[in-house]
Amino acid sequence: MECIVFENRYKIDKERLISYYSRIKRQFKDQDQLSMITKFLVNQSIGSSYEDIYGILLYFNDKIINGKSLLDFAIEWIRAQKIRLEYKKYLIRAQYPRNNLALAIDDCIFRFFLDIDKYLRTLIKKNIQEYNFSALYEIFFSPYDTKNLNIDDILLRHMHNVPTHFQGSNKINVNIIILRSALSNLIVKDYEDVLFSRKEEEAMKHSQMIERAKSKKKIIYEFNGSLLERMIKTYCISKKQIFPSEIEKAVSQFLSSYLRFGSFYKISEFKDKMINCFAEDIICGLTENKKNLIQKNHLESAISNALMEFNKLNCDLELDGLALKNDLTPILKDIVIRLIDTNLTF
Repeated sequence: MECIVFENRYKIDKERLISYYSRIKRQFKDQDQLSMITKFLVNQSIGSSYEDIYGILLYFNDKIINGKSLLDFAIEWIRAQKIRLEYKKYLIRAQYPRNNLALAIDDCIFRFFLDIDKYLRTLIKKNIQEYNFSALYEIFFSPYDTKNLNIDDILLRHMHNVPTHFQGSNKINVNIIILRSALSNLIVKDYEDVLFSRKEEEAMKHSQMIERAKSKKKIIYEFNGSLLERMIKTYCISKKQIFPSEIEKAVSQFLSSYLRFGSFYKISEFKDKMINCFAEDIICGLTENKKNLIQKNHLESAISNALMEFNKLNCDLELDGLALKNDLTPILKDIVIRLIDTNLTF
């Protein structure tokens, strides 16, 4: 029951992921499971390199419990990155007295990662050394742009820091030690980035106040999805695979063309314009033989439905452009991924 509650809280499109993996299996029948799941994760922008991911999967392969598989392990790695986005959203809004880093670490561990620790332990055998869990959490929750996830280096960092003690035949619970070992440096770095961003934001606000005092002329920005349009057109013509990271970049560029760091917006002020422009840029990217597959009003309706929950939670809030961009990017990215998977794959 706890697992179901957890999975619903951090929901991912598991069916779509399994379907995508099945497509890889059909394409690369001559490769072993390790290679195919490595390719699957690389295509989902997970991990630092093919070699690193392969080494991690190889190491944990015999540590997964009976009844679960490497694919389950890979899907939880993808879920962990969604959890990371939720944790970072919380951290952006969190305030700690005198920028207390120790409090930030404990708050994030107790608020997010204790439940995650319970859940991920249902995936791994109980009789392994505890440093394996510490290494696993560092791997799963490292950011997308991590340069090095070499399993041997990571294990060395945790092997002598995380004890495994028994009382009779029972392991003593050291999960707090494990989580601190795995995540303290990550939480500190993320919070320091937040503090730096806040200083930049304050400097930007000050600069904008000066600029507004100099001139009352307001610059009106428009949504511009030229990168998104080119990406879809290239896909329709060449059928070259588009990676999720490329879609995320195109969606981010579309949102950045309108939403500005240091400016504050209500979603109700620009939602209709954003939906219209997003749908228009997608349609413009389609080749003539694909345009009859998608009607603009149906696409606008799908985008509006995807935004419904976000709009409900944030309709009365005035939020910074950067925060809005970060929140909206995964929603619009999923729309483009589904569009490509369902409408443009043949």
